[in-house]
Amino acid sequence: MKKTTAVLAAGLAIASATAQKPDPFKELPEKYWDFALIEKVPAYREAPAQQQVKGLKAVLVEGFGPKEDDKDFNAAFPKPLKEKTKAEFFAYIGIPSTPMPKGGYPGIVLIHGGGGTAFPGWTKMWVDKGFVVIALDWYNQMPVPKHKHIPTNSIESKIELPGGKRQDHISNVANMAVAHSLLRSLKEVNPEKTAFVGLSWGSWYGTMLASLDNRFNGGVLIYCGDRKFHRKIFNGRFVHAAKVPLYWVVSTHDQNVNLRTLNNSFKICPTIDTKSIVIELPHSHIGFEFDSCFRMAEYYTTKAVPALPKLSEMKVKDGIASCKIISSGKGIKNAVLCYTDDDKQPKYHLRKWKTVPAEIKDDTITAKVPKGAYMYYISAYEGDSKHHDLCGSTNPVVKPYPGEKTPAKKK
Repeated sequence: MKKTTAVLAAGLAIASATAQKPDPFKELPEKYWDFALIEKVPAYREAPAQQQVKGLKAVLVEGFGPKEDDKDFNAAFPKPLKEKTKAEFFAYIGIPSTPMPKGGYPGIVLIHGGGGTAFPGWTKMWVDKGFVVIALDWYNQMPVPKHKHIPTNSIESKIELPGGKRQDHISNVANMAVAHSLLRSLKEVNPEKTAFVGLSWGSWYGTMLASLDNRFNGGVLIYCGDRKFHRKIFNGRFVHAAKVPLYWVVSTHDQNVNLRTLNNSFKICPTIDTKSIVIELPHSHIGFEFDSCFRMAEYYTTKAVPALPKLSEMKVKDGIASCKIISSGKGIKNAVLCYTDDDKQPKYHLRKWKTVPAEIKDDTITAKVPKGAYMYYISAYEGDSKHHDLCGSTNPVVKPYPGEKTPAKKK
């Protein structure tokens, strides 16, 4: 009897320890961020003249940063926000010159990618689209623009703020929410009409921000935001906890992500709106200029336009792929099945992709899957655009590369 009790107690202890062990692939944001600390309107001040450009306001905002002994930025389980310290971050704020709509302008938090900064040119481009914009630098730096009178993206240099250049992911995401708090407080902004746009590394941050800050009407994720099964903080562990609608525009030829890891996010995200998968979409900060991004940002913030087309999960039977049209956006003009059968190129981002026409009948799209295709999806287009991104796509079918061994399932 005593032995049985001891065994039971040991089992309960193991179960308790297992329950408390952090899951590196699925966590809740509350473990790292106390929202009460970041929803308040922050103090801010004018940045030095070196950062100022015509048509924008350069500011230093009171946010968060690491303490001197905090160096675990890239740890699987970094220190939470409550263990950070106060620190300023740099941002540009831009306000449209057009007459203010009733209730205020819609607002955008613009989040740059790796190697970037708060670019004055792209900030102004979004302002000219009718948004009040706050674009922050999350590297703990201030850009020095080459031109002061006409906002461009030419940066002469970057000046490090106290603490030096860093990538403190917990502080960075918190500062994005702080930037949102500041944006919502501006008298020109309608606080109920805001969205964020995250590019590349900024889209990984975007999946974190979407799980933390439900004040946004939606988020646009450019290129990344995938779910990888490694133990870094950037592994998509918060995608399942997203609280705001999300839109992805991604490429078949991206060195940073692939359709398998992106599909992991598409399938687990509870708030995914739609997605645009584009063949050979260029990866750079030019993504801030994609027509699809302006379109979805306008949809999220004003509802003046419909969302891009949304398609159901694709089904395949007897070599025929099909999907249902859930919503048609501004009207679907044509559809294609995009695929690769390239068995000569082991590097996924260098493989050749092709398309075949798909048939649209009532609310159904069908296409024959070409022989040898091991990765494919259907896209429905409203019309053409510079980067062929005004479309809605299905989740992709992702089979192993010919000759590639299927990973053994864990027991």
